Amino acid sequence: MTRHVVWDHGVSLPGHRLWLDPLVVRSFAFISHAHTDHARRHREAVLTPQTLGLIPESRRPRGWRMLGYDEPMRRDRATVTLLPAGHMLGSAQLLLEDDGTSLLYTGDIKLRVPGTRKQTHVPKAHVLIVETTYGRPHFRFGDPDATIEAIAIWCRRALDSRVAPVLLCHALGKTEEMMLALAPYGFEFALEKRCVPCAQAYAGAGRPLPEWIELDGDARGRVVIAPPAGKDEVRRLGRYRTALVSGWAKDADFARLFGADTTFDLSDHCDFDELMDVVERSGADQVYTVHGYTEDFARSLRKRGIRASALEATEQLQLAL
Repeated sequence: MTRHVVWDHGVSLPGHRLWLDPLVVRSFAFISHAHTDHARRHREAVLTPQTLGLIPESRRPRGWRMLGYDEPMRRDRATVTLLPAGHMLGSAQLLLEDDGTSLLYTGDIKLRVPGTRKQTHVPKAHVLIVETTYGRPHFRFGDPDATIEAIAIWCRRALDSRVAPVLLCHALGKTEEMMLALAPYGFEFALEKRCVPCAQAYAGAGRPLPEWIELDGDARGRVVIAPPAGKDEVRRLGRYRTALVSGWAKDADFARLFGADTTFDLSDHCDFDELMDVVERSGADQVYTVHGYTEDFARSLRKRGIRASALEATEQLQLAL
């Protein structure tokens, strides 16, 4: 029953009446983290307290069961446990165990977390459902701590030249973690207006942030952080340089799309090699890939002798193995 996995606008475990990050509203679902592509107004949802705190009121599930990490919950005969995913505040993997069989759903996951030597733990499981945003071999990122240092040097050089350094980051998660990573270098920050409610929510959900102000056209002496798609406020700065901070920096076409002066391949997702590590650490004998380069990564796994398939490619098909 635990091996019975279905794709229908989201991952479903029919034997347990549980959906995993479904794309549409469901009766009972797991929300792995607070990004808008994962959070829906489900009738009832399982999620961490931090994730609930980061979801805007208009997108929150109508009912919820909050679980801390490593806190088991019974679901009929099965046990559900949430584990850290390393992606952003509150992000979680879900481990489901029933009658000697286990299934792990990673959600968005990151193994190497900047500023720590500790890596995200991946438990053993018979079945693995893994998110594969960067599932092609050219997505290989540098050491995150070295990349943070390179970003700090770039920011300092810009400030010394009386030019505003502008980091283009996603508003929720990436912005706040970027601030925390750069704070030891002595920077202060100015946030574009779309980042402001996210930063406030982050602090409210339990992660205090360095001192910051809302960008109002004058960011003298501060590192500016703005969403990649929003540069209207940035253009008022006069002299500025932009840097795209994203795993998509490895994709030249994507990087050019945002017209940044430079790019840094710092991501809150696993790169290709980390995804391979996730699979190896899980020890799963069946792997399903979801989101991103699913078929490419499944093909790479099969070349290594691992039974794998892109779950989204099997829409409406039930995979009973």
